Amino acid sequence: MATTLASGEQITVLAEVGFITNFFVLDDIDAGVLDNTEFVLDGNLVGVDITEYCQEVSITRGRSDQFSQFNAGQCSITLLNNDRRFDPINTASPYYDVTAGRSGVVPRRKLTVTSGVNPLFTGRITDIDVQYNYNLSTVQFTAADDFVLLANTVVENDVTPSVELSGARVNYLLNLPEIDYPLTSRDIDTGQATLGAYQINANTNALTYLQSIATSEQGACFVAADGKLTFTDRLSASFAPTVAVFSDAGTDIPYTALAVIYGQEFLYNRVQATVEGGTVQVADNASSQTEFGITTFALPNLLLQDDAAALTLANYLVALYAEPQYRFDDLGLVVSAMSSGDRDTINALELQDVVEITRTYTTGSPASVTELYAVERLNHLISAGEHRVSIGLFNTEVLFQLILDDAVFGTLDGANALA
Repeated sequence: MATTLASGEQITVLAEVGFITNFFVLDDIDAGVLDNTEFVLDGNLVGVDITEYCQEVSITRGRSDQFSQFNAGQCSITLLNNDRRFDPINTASPYYDVTAGRSGVVPRRKLTVTSGVNPLFTGRITDIDVQYNYNLSTVQFTAADDFVLLANTVVENDVTPSVELSGARVNYLLNLPEIDYPLTSRDIDTGQATLGAYQINANTNALTYLQSIATSEQGACFVAADGKLTFTDRLSASFAPTVAVFSDAGTDIPYTALAVIYGQEFLYNRVQATVEGGTVQVADNASSQTEFGITTFALPNLLLQDDAAALTLANYLVALYAEPQYRFDDLGLVVSAMSSGDRDTINALELQDVVEITRTYTTGSPASVTELYAVERLNHLISAGEHRVSIGLFNTEVLFQLILDDAVFGTLDGANALA
């Protein structure tokens, strides 16, 4: 059953460590009914609630910065194992299938972590590590989201897609029979970038190619907390609503720590972009180069349609990164100390969501700074007494859809734009 933390938050950890059940049985009055969603031909696994055995849950999702790729989300769970129920060789375990002659505690089984109705992680067990200290024992489950499946899948034959938008290219790849990613587990934006009809060579890694699409779009590709493979375009965060507001002034959602970075990490005043088989396209910011020297960001082997599209992307990026950025980087939160409403807001956050942050100062000017950021990373650390969350941030240019004749949103300047 779900575990209720001291704060009142309900955490549930489900793992498919049980047996395959609910097989279709020909002529059976219940299990032999066609179109029955409960009894299926190959049976199914029932998720076992293992929350009561959890000592600590750690979840890490996202990427280090906006120039990195999203990697597989990770979850690590430490479980009490004094009765050896999670030991794969224990034939007396409640998860040992005597008929099959094997334990249900095996890699690649599905694992989910939820807070109330909010999913925090959906993935598959990759490692099971058993520790014994005399008669005391713990087990650590390590799990990764379905990026781990794509990382171990390749395109079987040379294939050449059509000229198409980036979202269509994502679906083209996922629809290949050797990949066959479930339609119900996708959330794919249409995309802004048109990609060329470049051959995808046999043995191309599926995840690597997905990341190439995301780089060419300058969008994001990740597995969401609910398990859906998600692809967002470069403008998705720009037009997204603000879903959470944080402040240290006693209003809105409180935070306990805020890290700031200001340096050359994201200073690029020359961007080189090259499509497959194309000519290097260069965008420069001369004034930035005069002040800071030349710093180059190179994007080779883009899937964009032509050189003109590469130059457009180079100009777009040099306009964003020609000046050093002073920005909030990591936001620290103690979720277990919050109201239930604020806690639900945090636990419902997803990568690429837009949040507002206010920092106030006791000295100097200005007295406060309020900025909008998109969510880059989400880390959870949950124990019996506490739930902490760290949110990684990156700058995003938030735009508002142009509304004709509106006094605020009807002007063709500032932050208003055609969607």
